[in-house]
Parts: sequence; structure tokens; C-alpha cells
Amino acid sequence: MTGPAGPVGDAPSEAPDGALPRGLTDALPNLFEKLAREHRVTGAQLALYHDGTLHAHAYGTESVRTGAPVTRDTAFPFGSVTKFFTATLVMQFVSDGDIDLDEPLTGLLPELRNAPGGSGLGSATVRQLLSHTAGLPDSIDGTDLRGPSYRRFVAACAQAPALHTPGLAFSYANTGYCLLGAVVEAAAGMDWWTAMDSCLLDPLGITPAYLHDPRPGSARPARALADGHAVRPDGAPAEVVDHMTDLSLAAAGGLTGSAVDLVTAARLHLDDRAAFAHHHLLPEDEARLMREPVPGAEPFGLADAWGLGIMSHRGERGVWYGHDGAVGGASCNLRLHPGSSTALALTANSTAGPRLWEALVSELRAIGLDLGHYRLPDPEAPRVTEPGAYFGTYANGDLHLVVMTGRDGELYLTREDYADYLLTIHTDDRFVARDREHDGLPIVGRFVREHPGGPIALLQYGGRALQRL
Repeated sequence: MTGPAGPVGDAPSEAPDGALPRGLTDALPNLFEKLAREHRVTGAQLALYHDGTLHAHAYGTESVRTGAPVTRDTAFPFGSVTKFFTATLVMQFVSDGDIDLDEPLTGLLPELRNAPGGSGLGSATVRQLLSHTAGLPDSIDGTDLRGPSYRRFVAACAQAPALHTPGLAFSYANTGYCLLGAVVEAAAGMDWWTAMDSCLLDPLGITPAYLHDPRPGSARPARALADGHAVRPDGAPAEVVDHMTDLSLAAAGGLTGSAVDLVTAARLHLDDRAAFAHHHLLPEDEARLMREPVPGAEPFGLADAWGLGIMSHRGERGVWYGHDGAVGGASCNLRLHPGSSTALALTANSTAGPRLWEALVSELRAIGLDLGHYRLPDPEAPRVTEPGAYFGTYANGDLHLVVMTGRDGELYLTREDYADYLLTIHTDDRFVARDREHDGLPIVGRFVREHPGGPIALLQYGGRALQRL
């Protein structure tokens, strides 16, 4: 499915590196299908926008239960790519003067005035929430947090212990984006879902769809949602799995949509934005500010740098921006390059989606698309043979990981009631954890000591910091 991508002007900006590699758009459908089959992905979408033209491709089925084919309009869970949309929504209110990036949160969320004195959360700012530097745990949970607004969530956050003082370091936090949902509600005078619909999605021509929508009597038209699937290394048929995302995490990971929707939103950041009929939704200054790296935000395990709701990945000839997301049995990836007016998005309803993305990036780079990509190399230092110094429980909010020896004598990184990862620790304190049950990418992370040669204090992976208990 290829064609014009909506209103484009007569003279779009010239890209610094010129056009896409010769023959790429012709080869893309077959390459996409080949890689999806190789990695046994149940269903996926790929969208490429470049300099005024959209190329959209669909593969596989929405669910093994129904066999319904994936179309370009099928909704896939965006997971954490929802944060890109929430950040864009926040920056709309910043551009209008309704939100100050550096105002302490107590000025916007009075519930935080009751935060314990040591947490510092009330002094954190919107800028720090957007850049994951507010010192928040990754998530908090509880049945009392689920409601048609974020007021209860704010009250619970006020009592949650902090990881560190605001601004000290980077630690990826869903909690911060849920608080941004409350910030939007305070500025807009409406719930986050309604603000997202009316201020961003509807104007962009994107049909709003959520994993959870608490608004009573919603008359939105139904949109087919792809199921999540677990793919096992032994070749067994894919199994449907739950997306495992609570209502309270909506502003951080509850949006759904298509790969076409993703590149549509990405056009607000491209150099040909003047030809985009909806470029006024996010002024150019705010779009640029979203992409600027935040000093002190070191997203180890995620990206080369972090801005306000968007990550940076270095390529050989420039920087690409984007976001990645995953929920149970589904994944989503977005990359954009402003200078060449290019955006690429992949959605997949399978635990094999991340492997498909890695393979796709590798193939595209091999044929000449300088797609920025961050990937931690496997550690090269020797393996630790006496791992006792690393044993223990590491926590970030309700996420608890345990380093331990299993009954089989192997070393494991265990998440209770979720998964056991076979663990290898190296003498430079980096580690690799592999899931032997599901065909997913290995986790590469590191242990952090209180001081050189001192005791282990933190475990870091995927941009998150977990304190040793």
C-alpha cells in the first residue's frame, strides 16, 4: 500500500543526504515479509514516510484465535511509545503558556504538598518528568489508582519513596508519565484521554484507541486490536498472551494504533513539516526542544541521549530520534530523521517483535539507510566464577529482581511470577540475561558499586536503576 501521505507542498525541504537508497522502497515489502516469516512474528505493520510519500505494509494475522488479517488500520499496542504522544501533548500546553517546564510540581498538583519531606517529589519539575530525571520509581500499583482521572494516582505518588533526589540521575519511570497525565488534566481541565483525543489525535486524523478507556458511554467506533502472542524457541505454535497493562499506566503505555499513525505523528518533527497540514499542532521551537539532549540524563541501556519524551540514536551521518515500546506479547518502534524528512515505524503482536526490529535495522543499514541505532555490546570481560557478591534483591517501586542460584546450579536473574532469566556476570560488572522460554532479545545491563571496589549498590538495565535491598 503506497501513495501520497496527505497534503504536501510543491517544494519540500531538501534532505542533507539526498533520497533514500536506490531501490529501497521497491525492495521493502519483500524484505519485511521475509524477516517477519523468519522470526515467526504473528502479525506486523511497517510504515515508511519519506519526503512527501508514505509506504505502508501489513503482514500476518491480528490473532491466532480469529485468523483475521492485519491491515494498515489494525491497532497495535504502542506500549511506551505512548510517552512520545503524552510528551507531545504536554508540549502543546507549554507552547500555549499553560505549563511551565521548570515550575515545581506542587504548583500544578496540590496533592504533592503532602509528600514526605525526604522524597523531594514536590520540587521536581515537568522537565524532569519528561526526561526521566525526577527520581521516581518505575511504577506503583493498586486497585485504588484506577479511575477516570489521575488524582488518585498523584496522591499515591506523594507517599511513594523516591529513588534519588530530582535531577540527580536518569532512571526510566512509567510513574513520571502517569504524573504528566495529571499535569495535563490540571492544565486542560479535562481527563488525559479526552485531552489526548481533542488536542492531538483527532486533529492529526488518528482514530483514538486505548487498551483501557474509563470514560462512561464512549461512542468511539470500534477499531480492531491485535492480540499479543508468545513465540517459543522450540517452534511450537504462538499462544495468545495478555497485554498486562493497567488502566493506571494509560498515559505511559496505554495508547494503541498503527504504524501509519506513528509516522503521521512523527511528521511534526520533520524538516518538511511546513507542508504538513497539521504542523501548527506543535510549534517548531517546542518540537526542537523535545529532541535536545537533557544534560545529566544518561539513559544507559536505552539510547545515546534523552530529550523531553524522545530518545536519540547516533548514525554515521547524523542523529535519529524515536521511542520504543513493549507490552505483553507486542512491541513497537519509531525512528525519525528530521533533516531527510524520514520516519520509520514497526508494530508487531509477538514476543519476537524485538528480534524482527533488530533484523530489519541491520538489513536497512546494510543496504545504505543510515538508521541510527543503539545497542549495548555483549560484555567481553571474563565471566565471574564466584558470584556471591551480586546475590540479593534489587527493587524499583513494585519491580523486584533477584540474583540467585537455582536448583539446577545455574545463576539466574528472577522476576517473581513472571520469568527466570539465565544470568552471566562478567568481571567488569556487566551482565547478560537470557530468557530460555521465549524467543526474545537478551538483556544487557550492569551492576553499579558504591565506590570502586566497594559493595554493589544498584542494578541497571533498560534505562532503569534498581536499588539493592
